[in-house]
Amino acid sequence: MAVRSLTRAGVLLAALALAAPSRTGAQGTASERVQYVKVVGADYQFHAPASVEEGISVFHLVNAGSDVHQMTVIELGTGHTVKDFFDAMHAKGMPPAWAVTVGATPIIQKGTEALLALRLPPGKYVLACLIPASDGRSHTEKGMYQAFNVTPLAKAAAKPSAPAKAAPATPAKKP
Repeated sequence: MAVRSLTRAGVLLAALALAAPSRTGAQGTASERVQYVKVVGADYQFHAPASVEEGISVFHLVNAGSDVHQMTVIELGTGHTVKDFFDAMHAKGMPPAWAVTVGATPIIQKGTEALLALRLPPGKYVLACLIPASDGRSHTEKGMYQAFNVTPLAKAAAKPSAPAKAAPATPAKKP
């Protein structure tokens, strides 16, 4: 896919995400910042940032491996860890019921790319490739997952207040 097509697709996805209500029903504003998150998928691992800020993120998945891959973004929810997620995947071969899939890319061939725009609230998440390998185990079970945190937006620093005005000086009286 050409770079120009990816850029246009990314802008379109981000615009759609801005207009879409979030899971809380709130809509974005035109001033909402869109984050670009590059994720490189290889056989059998992801390379991605450890955290992003809440709001709209455009995930750009690049398949640098020799196998087909995809990326599913899963919210872990309160009280669950990546280890809990991985243990459940190992036992059942699929995400546990408490894990919420919030978005996924299509399956992509080696050397290709995919975009995914999501509005994410603060919390713990995991990127996972849920494709089964030739031995029947999922790519996740082979290690193709990565935890990341969505952090609250940093509060903008308060504007400094106007400097206090000094009271007019009272002339000293001469004795």
